[in-house]
Amino acid sequence: MMQARAGRAAVAAFAIAALVAGCGGSDDPVTPPAATVPQPVVATKADVVARTAGGIGGVALTGTGAWLSVSNSSVADSGVFKTTLPLQATSTWSGVLMGDCGLAREEGGMPSRTPGLRALDSGLWLFQTWADKGPDARPEHALCSLAADGSGFVPRDAGLKVCHGEFCSTLSPGELKQVGNVLYTSAGGGKNVFASNDKGATWHVLTGEFDEMFCYQGTFEVVDGRLIIGGECPLDMAYMESYQLGADGISLASPAPTALTVPNLGNRNVQFIKALGAKRVFAGVEGGLLRSEDGGRSFKFVIENPIEGGTGNYPYIRHVLALAKQPDTIVVAGFDKGTGKPYMAWSADGGTKWTDISSLLPGYARDLDATSAAMVTSIVEDAQGRIVATVNEQEGAQGRVVLVTLGTPGQ
Repeated sequence: MMQARAGRAAVAAFAIAALVAGCGGSDDPVTPPAATVPQPVVATKADVVARTAGGIGGVALTGTGAWLSVSNSSVADSGVFKTTLPLQATSTWSGVLMGDCGLAREEGGMPSRTPGLRALDSGLWLFQTWADKGPDARPEHALCSLAADGSGFVPRDAGLKVCHGEFCSTLSPGELKQVGNVLYTSAGGGKNVFASNDKGATWHVLTGEFDEMFCYQGTFEVVDGRLIIGGECPLDMAYMESYQLGADGISLASPAPTALTVPNLGNRNVQFIKALGAKRVFAGVEGGLLRSEDGGRSFKFVIENPIEGGTGNYPYIRHVLALAKQPDTIVVAGFDKGTGKPYMAWSADGGTKWTDISSLLPGYARDLDATSAAMVTSIVEDAQGRIVATVNEQEGAQGRVVLVTLGTPGQ
């Protein structure tokens, strides 16, 4: 018995010795972990590279250059200007022939109007608010595209003309998108969304009516064969709805909405809806931002400012951008109704944590109000991975083109 116990004790002693040796003895010293080298803190910055007297509707980038739309005013017609890439402070901008697509200067203190630009697979498109200035005025066009030879813009809005008896008008697009060979627009306001598979020659009603609506201009996105729309209609009643598209993309599979989970929006008008990939979808609303990670079937707030009782900040987020090589790096922009200042924030984790960089933008230091707010009107990414933003220091005036460089999160 004593021999057996001694044998077990010897085995245990050997095991302990082996364990100690394995954990590092004099023959196998423990290597200390490498020292952590602190990474330098990089500051985010925004550099103005171009200025205009009129308001900038947005910037569009194509393989042939950068294009900029500028509002009309009491002293100038609307215009589109072009420069070569990459953008820099020394870039030279030249005017593009507007033809019948220009908006004449506004007389008698009328508010300025600013064209929007969209670079789509079918070319460069221009859309703007149409107005009837009377029989003696220059005819206006709500939708145009750049001619194939790049010489200038040509009208493409014949399919948006609507008549009631002898009175005819043209429905003004609020947005223009393309999926496959189908164009989509929210012309006419309200819940209107139309589709065209012949480059805008004719349009098919998906939601709403082929007519002018009294509600605010809505917004929309097409995600995985589904149409998601949003806005505020009737007044002070925000909505988001989803519909299944037909196989042709220019009709609905059913007029009945599909399931969509959205938090209570109250009167938070929906500013935009945009898919960033197959699953992630963002929707900007008054005072906040919604995110979906399931292809736009359910949304949750990732930025939410209280409708009442807040600190005064109440951003209207109207634009979103995900960097091509860093899809979790997200930039959002618009304006802050509470302060009248431009708004921009960015996230390095797909939209969970945000860094507000609004104070870097032109127009932020000025004391304005919601009636003359400074605002970001577009954000895009160029081939070098730089963020190009357009900012108006006043609503519809004093446009600025800005290159934004993102630094360390929180900076």
